[in-house]
Amino acid sequence: MGSSGRWYRVQAGNQIGYMHDTWVHVDQYDGGPFGRRHIQVKSFSNYAEAEAYVRTSSIPLSAYLATNGWYAITLANTFDEPMAKSLVSEMKARGAIPDDAYATFGNTYVRKVCCQ
Repeated sequence: MGSSGRWYRVQAGNQIGYMHDTWVHVDQYDGGPFGRRHIQVKSFSNYAEAEAYVRTSSIPLSAYLATNGWYAITLANTFDEPMAKSLVSEMKARGAIPDDAYATFGNTYVRKVCCQ
């Protein structure tokens, strides 16, 4: 029905409420296979910084244009939910990804923009 920041206004039957964007899969966007999770590690407001970050990383990353106009940086692969949760915890513990990284459906990723 609409969105505000990272929240979607949704309706199921007669019920209307809000769901956080990490709980919703929007299939019009390029978020990846249904049910798979991206691990978002960073975001940038401009493409040049996003591309430089991806290209200089020691781990395989991708960049996606998001619906808010920012660029989401994710691990290059997607994962099932248990693996994504485990990987986020393990990578945070060893300092490979930032403490605010998280698993997401990628439902706000419009298209992949970098890098092959």
